[in-house]
Amino acid sequence: MKKFSEIFKNKVAELCEVRSLDDIIIHFCGEEAKTEDEALFIQQTNAKYFGDSEAEQLLGNFAEIKIGVASDPNKTNFIRIDLDRTLDEFYENGWEPVLEDIRNQINYAGSIEGHAAYILDNLSNYDVIKDKLIVRPLNYQNNKKTLEGNVYSRFGDIALVLYAVVHDDEANSVLNTIKIPVSVALSWNVPVDKAMANALLNTMSWSPARIYTSILGMENIPEKETDLMAADFEMKHLTDNIIPLVTTARKTNGAIAMFYPGVKERIAEMFDGSFYVAFTSIHEAMLHRLGAMDPEVIKRHLVATNRTFGSEDTLSNEVYYYCRETGAFTLCETN
Repeated sequence: MKKFSEIFKNKVAELCEVRSLDDIIIHFCGEEAKTEDEALFIQQTNAKYFGDSEAEQLLGNFAEIKIGVASDPNKTNFIRIDLDRTLDEFYENGWEPVLEDIRNQINYAGSIEGHAAYILDNLSNYDVIKDKLIVRPLNYQNNKKTLEGNVYSRFGDIALVLYAVVHDDEANSVLNTIKIPVSVALSWNVPVDKAMANALLNTMSWSPARIYTSILGMENIPEKETDLMAADFEMKHLTDNIIPLVTTARKTNGAIAMFYPGVKERIAEMFDGSFYVAFTSIHEAMLHRLGAMDPEVIKRHLVATNRTFGSEDTLSNEVYYYCRETGAFTLCETN
């Protein structure tokens, strides 16, 4: 890897988008931080690529490419490149696609700079920022370190996190967001819980809830037939043998749909009863009518699913229960 990284560094330095060789920093697996900037890089990289924000050593090989910020010559931004994946790409396709991908990443980072500057400049102005706020679900334990000092609410082992949308490129399935620091939220002219409620409504409007009676139909069923909260949605009775999947129109981070106002009540009507919820990833939830399956069995399947797909997409290892009679949504006690 060290030999490849040196060649990589010299190749990337030849790109006109890169200022100099010194702006390319190689980080090797097992590296420990010597400065606060290095500690932040290691924490963010481990969290993003490995779902582990607790490790004090870097868990992979990465290149950090520093790029200038056009709006402020005193500031520097960076992109990170996974060198292990890049090595595989090089062996398969050669240098040209590797360098083209890096060029595209640098140019993309530059293209969203204006959006980011606007959001950051107005982050303390709630009247300006309120329509940009959304809520995303994360597993609390896997993200505990990165959540420190930011706005979120706990629900069992789930964190509902407040974000501001920096750039939304739906056509290419790219969404750039930043977490809202507590210090910023406290400067707003509204209570934090009210801001969270408003952000959840924004999220609901931006990415409406969807329900599918078969995971195989997610790409084929017309939107109008899955738009759970639409006024003209044709109510479908859900029988015991159906395990519906709930997500959102965008599907990414779709598990948040189970926290939208009215969603659980609508599903209870379709089941004609209470039900269990297994969040099989941050992107969706699987539902089981009360009495159709023992919650301990549901949990075993859930834990096995999370183990298969890894911590990055894991939202919860717990089963939740919605009681139709009381309207309570709670953690289900299982062994």
